Amino acid sequence: MADEKKLVLITGATEGVGKQTAIQLAAKGFSIVMMVRNKTKAERTKAEILKSTPGAMVDYIIVDLTSFKQIRAAAKQFNDKYPKLDVLINNAGLMYPDKKITGDGFELCFQTNHLSHFLLTDLVLDKLKLSKQGRIINLSSEGHKMGKFDPGNFNAEKGYSSIAQYCFTKLCNLCFTYSLADKLKGTNITVNAVHPGVVRSGFGGDSNKGWLKPIFAVARMFMISNEKGAATSVFLASDPSISNVTGKYFKNCKATATKGNTHDTGNQKILWNYSVEKTGAFKNE
Repeated sequence: MADEKKLVLITGATEGVGKQTAIQLAAKGFSIVMMVRNKTKAERTKAEILKSTPGAMVDYIIVDLTSFKQIRAAAKQFNDKYPKLDVLINNAGLMYPDKKITGDGFELCFQTNHLSHFLLTDLVLDKLKLSKQGRIINLSSEGHKMGKFDPGNFNAEKGYSSIAQYCFTKLCNLCFTYSLADKLKGTNITVNAVHPGVVRSGFGGDSNKGWLKPIFAVARMFMISNEKGAATSVFLASDPSISNVTGKYFKNCKATATKGNTHDTGNQKILWNYSVEKTGAFKNE
């Protein structure tokens, strides 16, 4: 029955790894809710999912992750419509060529890749608590190994590099994963992070300009497909063998060690407290 299906909420599901994750999870019987920016792309992705899995439950909510106001409205829309949530996949991410400050006052990459998902996770957390076994999956990257943790430079106050800022946000994804997993120990919710692999997708398109263009052109020859890139997210969302596994970073469907500064509890606390202060999320955790 449809109401017995597990429900997954996924950001950035209209292209790349996110879309393939949605397609593969629908094929496994999941109901899909996409939080995406573009309605035309959402309709196109919905049609693709229904073509590959006729009869699947597919819905979408339009939201711009660069706006906390829109995230709050989108989360309310989700919470009002759905009685529970089984899997949250914080998939959306970007790398931008130039420094840009959002309407909320934060560097674009930092807000989109970290702060916005921090807020969204808290806003739907009560729905995850109603699942038999809720799962939170944060998309990180091996780029975290190059990320530098500097509390005075979260918003690139000391100078902007698209790659450096992206790697820093991937480090943030891991600090958030480990912090939240610790706070939710003993509950029905697990929290894990994933490296999808170096994927041949549309990611980085906005940065694929100037001196970066030849780098992306060469790198694409060694990248994996979106289908393969989605495999670990699908595994984390659906495999029963990891129902009690939390606070881990997965690569190629296996738990993998991360750089030491991701486990620095001082860094984790600084980032957590900053994120709480700036978003208003997790004040009770």
